[in-house]
Amino acid sequence: MKPQDHNKIIAIGFAFFAAIYGFTFLLLMLVSLGVFVGMGFTMAGDTGDKTQAGIGIAGGIFAVIFYLVLMIIFLLPTAIAAWKVFKRRKSARIWGIIAAILVIGVMPLGTALGVYALWFFFSAQGKEFYSA
Repeated sequence: MKPQDHNKIIAIGFAFFAAIYGFTFLLLMLVSLGVFVGMGFTMAGDTGDKTQAGIGIAGGIFAVIFYLVLMIIFLLPTAIAAWKVFKRRKSARIWGIIAAILVIGVMPLGTALGVYALWFFFSAQGKEFYSA
């Protein structure tokens, strides 16, 4: 296979994982927000203590912030790497290595993509492809 083919496969894989990360984190964020707020209002109704609703809302806000941070850590570098690798930008190799490390823990497809991407980016073919 040519380096262009490897590059295209890696870009598609990173875009796939960026989409999976985005969908998963948004779903978890919405579910967590609903659970915390729902529990807070239920406890406030059961006990008559209105501060329980505030605690539920605060927990929901904390959950949203937590998942936004996870999105910044995992989704953003993977999406940037997918775009840069697809467009063959100069910094694509660095972003690709970062994204490969981030997806390598997602068994089994992430591990396969991460190892494949690291192999390509550190190979002589990959270095030459991005040096030109």
